[in-house]
This record gives sequence, structure tokens and C-alpha cells, in this order.
Amino acid sequence: MRQRAARAKLNLHNDGGAAMTDDEFDYTGLHAFVFIDSVDPGKNIRDVIDALRELGPPPRGPVFFASEMVGGYLGFAHVRTETLADLQDLIAGELWSRGAHSAHCVEAGVAHVGTVFKGVKRSTPEVIALVRVRTSPGALGQVMDTMADEHGPLRETFKGASVTFGDFDILLQLGADSFEAVAADVYGPLQTIDGIVSTDTAFTDARRYGD
Repeated sequence: MRQRAARAKLNLHNDGGAAMTDDEFDYTGLHAFVFIDSVDPGKNIRDVIDALRELGPPPRGPVFFASEMVGGYLGFAHVRTETLADLQDLIAGELWSRGAHSAHCVEAGVAHVGTVFKGVKRSTPEVIALVRVRTSPGALGQVMDTMADEHGPLRETFKGASVTFGDFDILLQLGADSFEAVAADVYGPLQTIDGIVSTDTAFTDARRYGD
């Protein structure tokens, strides 16, 4: 019997354990995504990414993941803080001082697959696409459901999706062992999902970092 499509979770993460995760920091606190579009003179994007990765993930630091990207921005980072004030201090302090001059968005909620949270870039060391998605009014929940459906158009490459506060509605992560497999779903099945108005995609091979 066909399983029900995953339901998009649109509220914040501290919902009393409605879904499950392996890491206590993965879906607690405030999560944000950083899109680095410029670096300081005399530095390149790899310098900045290395500096961000030195901060480390929770509980030692705020940086879950950071990587150079190929696409509409130079680099990407997923960061976590306890509060909005902490996030503002991180952006204006450590991130800026380490050369991350960027646009940001805050994670509002994540997709579910069954009872498991599936938000963007908690793990999965492989070739990934990060797709910034804009949806038509009222279609966000339906789009999230379709993306995370284990029998849906992205079933081979879906790794996570996060609802965001920012210039776009959803940040989607697709992943596979090859660029060709990921790109094929970006420019094929993803484009068949009703309710998507536009997409903006960047790629990275996360295997170089092992996370």
C-alpha cells in the first residue's frame, strides 16, 4: 500500500518531539542559511570557507556545514544559534570577521519523511544541489509535500527541504553520487512540481569535507 506523502512542517522546531532526529542540535535552536556573495580583497572563497569551518559544529561551534559553491553565489554555510540576538551577533561578528559577506535566511520549518525531520544540510557527504525555490501563493505546503514524498518525482535524490524567511520560500537539497544524477533531477522532475514559480540552483561536492 502506498505510504502517505511526507507532511511539511511549517512551525518552529521545538514542537514537543513530533518528529525524530539523531542529533539534539539538528532541530533545536535557531537555524539559518548563509549565501556568501563576496569576499575581502586578497582572499578567495576557499579561505573564507576554511575559516568558517574552523568554528566547528554544535556543541563546540555554530557552523554545521560550509562549502564553496558553483552557481549564483560563491559559498554557503548552515549555522545554528540559540536565539535571534545570538544569530545577529554571529553574522555581524565571527562571520563578518572571517570574510563571510553574505545574504541570509532563517529556517522556519522543515519537511518530514514519516516521523523523521528532513531539513537542509545536516549531513549527506555527496554531490549536492541547493535549490532556492519560490512558490505561488498558497502552494508552499503542497510543494513541500511533493518534494519529500518517498514515491514522488524527487524520490531518488531528495535529502531535505526547509521553509525559509527570506527572498525565497523553500531551500531544497538534492544529492547523489554524481553531478549528472543531481542535475538531471533539478532540470527534470523538479520542474514538474505544481506550485513552483522559479528556482535558483548551486552545486557542491560535499565529499571533499566528509559531511
